[in-house]
Amino acid sequence: MDCNKKYKLLGFSRSDTIKANIMVLATGKYINIGLQELENSIITDDFNRNELKALYRRLYGDTNTITSYDLADRHERSWYAYLILSVAMSVIYILCTISGIKAIHITLINFVVPPAIFFYPLTFIFVDILNEFFGMRMARRTILISFIANTLFVTGLWATSLLPGLSEWELNKSYSEFVESIVAVLFASSCAYLISENINSWLLCKIKELTNSRFLFIRVITSTVIASAIDSVIFCTLAFYNVLSSEIIKTMIISQLIIKLAYAVIGVGPIYAFRELFRRYINAQNKKECR
Repeated sequence: MDCNKKYKLLGFSRSDTIKANIMVLATGKYINIGLQELENSIITDDFNRNELKALYRRLYGDTNTITSYDLADRHERSWYAYLILSVAMSVIYILCTISGIKAIHITLINFVVPPAIFFYPLTFIFVDILNEFFGMRMARRTILISFIANTLFVTGLWATSLLPGLSEWELNKSYSEFVESIVAVLFASSCAYLISENINSWLLCKIKELTNSRFLFIRVITSTVIASAIDSVIFCTLAFYNVLSSEIIKTMIISQLIIKLAYAVIGVGPIYAFRELFRRYINAQNKKECR
């Protein structure tokens, strides 16, 4: 079992509401904090399994509520869903890295964007879903997993470009240039991805806390608008600096932002539908376990 390094859960106290008593190990001082605030804070990252279990048992008395503790210990189906979302995030991220090297012009609406823009906004929807059902910690793990998978993929691709090719193969030079472009995009997309997705995840949890888990559409749209703007600025600036003119880069940023916002608005409906399907899926597992 992991040992606490920064914080230790001492127990719970009740006045008007139940609060957790936390000791800061470095100073010996005590913190009295609300359960919901504690769950959304980084303090729980230092808790051991028993402390997390105690927190979730106190926080969620309703048997219909799905918690990280329940997911870890009892709901196998939930982990299938988590696995699928994590794999989907990784695949989309890799696809976006490859297709991100090409800029296309949509003349009908005068947009200049990479093809990746039509796939990448799906990751924001997936992060929204992960936050809703698995919490910020597990959402961040998926972000990290997909980042590592993409980095390993590009590193492997770069290694193959260093191998000597047949002189008769006409695509030797083109292949090397293609891989070099992907490596450059990897740096830009990695910076944009890690910063924007973590901001998206953090905003979702904070807004969820402020609204008492109500008004999903507000959480989704607000967090996606801010995260999309940050992502577009970072990616376009780093990926196409000294490659395209500043005017074209500016057009790309605006074009990407508009498309991502459209995804955010359209994605609210699917997220609501997925939540209901997810609950039915988990309840079906619960019924089987009770038989």
